[in-house]
Amino acid sequence: MKFFNKFLVSGSLRTAFLFSLLLLIVGWTIIKFSTPMLEDFLIVDKPLSHADALVVMAGSMSERLPAAVRLFREGISPEILLTNDGILSAWSDEQHRNLFHVEWAESELLGMQIPRKAIVKLAYTSSGSIYDALNSRTEIIAKGIHSIIIVTSDYHSRRSLWIFEKVLRGHPVTVGVYPAKSAVSTSSDFTKFLELSREMIKYLYYTYSYRSIT
Repeated sequence: MKFFNKFLVSGSLRTAFLFSLLLLIVGWTIIKFSTPMLEDFLIVDKPLSHADALVVMAGSMSERLPAAVRLFREGISPEILLTNDGILSAWSDEQHRNLFHVEWAESELLGMQIPRKAIVKLAYTSSGSIYDALNSRTEIIAKGIHSIIIVTSDYHSRRSLWIFEKVLRGHPVTVGVYPAKSAVSTSSDFTKFLELSREMIKYLYYTYSYRSIT
């Protein structure tokens, strides 16, 4: 009887081990094959030879600002619009107060020799790509801007392009997008899969929730 019980326990352990191993293999296979497909879908490059303005999406400024500066210096666009996520950030010794992300972005652009007159800090209403697009639209229409290039992290490019084209539909504005290389693109397969999957969920949410927005 003891031998029989021991055999059952051993069999259960073997079954559990084999099942766990199978799950790992299936999970690894899903990650390995779906990650490139997610990248191919989410990363969009829609270049324009010239644009009236660059629109830099809030967040991940270490990735997005250098890309905007490069386009500006290449003469692609004479103006940089900074979207505003309304988030208060680090303390500034120079101004003796905490600055908002958009203010730090402006400061970094000035430090990279971008003229102050070429930088526009957009208004804040709420945080999110949809609000970035709506607040950008207000500035674009007011200034009579006819072409823009959205500058954002690579994995965020399709959702950004979709929402801008949506809110600018009916207006004579050509929309391009520049996908700046992100930290996600050089991360481990597992981390990349998680981040891309999360972005895919956001994209699906946007295309459903804002399909009728005007």
